[in-house]
Amino acid sequence: MNQTTKRITTLTGIFLGVFLAGTMALADDMENMNGMTDTSPGMGNMSSSAPVGHGKGVVEAIDRKAGTVTIKHGPIREFGWSGMTMTFTLRHRSSLKSLKTGDHVRFYVVQDSQGSAVITKIRPVH
Repeated sequence: MNQTTKRITTLTGIFLGVFLAGTMALADDMENMNGMTDTSPGMGNMSSSAPVGHGKGVVEAIDRKAGTVTIKHGPIREFGWSGMTMTFTLRHRSSLKSLKTGDHVRFYVVQDSQGSAVITKIRPVH
């Protein structure tokens, strides 16, 4: 074998090793996603075991740039929360289009892995 052939063979071996290692890591990540469902309203890709809170309240403020809404809401039993005013992130920013300050709303909320409250579905009630 000449020097160029040896280099090509070595580089090909290194490339294949890196490629296979990456493929195996991706397969491991995908395997951990088994059992994920989308059975709760507006849950996106959250596991069905995550509790969903049901709330109603009044929109106090909207930050379209940040994708958040501040709601003065009543108790949310599923999380043991009393009525209070909170700023929520919205899973789907497009939901902000139909909201305005002063709207009475109903919403579904989950807690993400960091414990932050995320609204998965919201609608004005008239």
